Amino acid sequence: MCGRYTFFTTQDDLEAYFEALVSTQGSVLPVPNVTPGSMMPVVAIGREKAPVIPTFRWGLIPSWAKDASVGFKMINARRETLHERPAFSALLERRRCLVPATGFFEAKRLLTVADRPLIAFAGLYDRWASPTGEDVFSYTIITTQAEGVVASVHDRMPVILPKSRHKDWLDNAISVRDHLDMLLETDSAQIRLE
Repeated sequence: MCGRYTFFTTQDDLEAYFEALVSTQGSVLPVPNVTPGSMMPVVAIGREKAPVIPTFRWGLIPSWAKDASVGFKMINARRETLHERPAFSALLERRRCLVPATGFFEAKRLLTVADRPLIAFAGLYDRWASPTGEDVFSYTIITTQAEGVVASVHDRMPVILPKSRHKDWLDNAISVRDHLDMLLETDSAQIRLE
């Protein structure tokens, strides 16, 4: 499980790292403790079929949900069952995102990746229409079995995609099977406890 993470970067560094532009000016602020329900930058494919960095709410609210409270129960999605769960299987085909972070917490311990200013969790997102007609975009972080140092503090961890896989993760021309295989490549070798 990933229930909190950290985000310390500038807009310029975020845009340079992900080769994408922030779509909402002023949305990139340092957050030492990102919690469910927070509005945070993600990287997704925009209307122009190019990566953009919008701000979405953490905690997936499926398009069919009756109210937004379900989002607090869907902050994470298990890699092993993504293709089986109706809330996630369709999103895996067409609504994948990267969740920029600088570290994450497990069992109250901060974990970061050595020599890496930014990391990207694999994520999924959806659009929900609120009762007032507002479109709410929200996301979930994909988790996997903990490896390495993370396994000493928790049994789950977020899928950290290698930078070489960022564009592939967002590419809709790649098959679902290949996207699922990418989730096995979690970049955990350089994770360290702070």
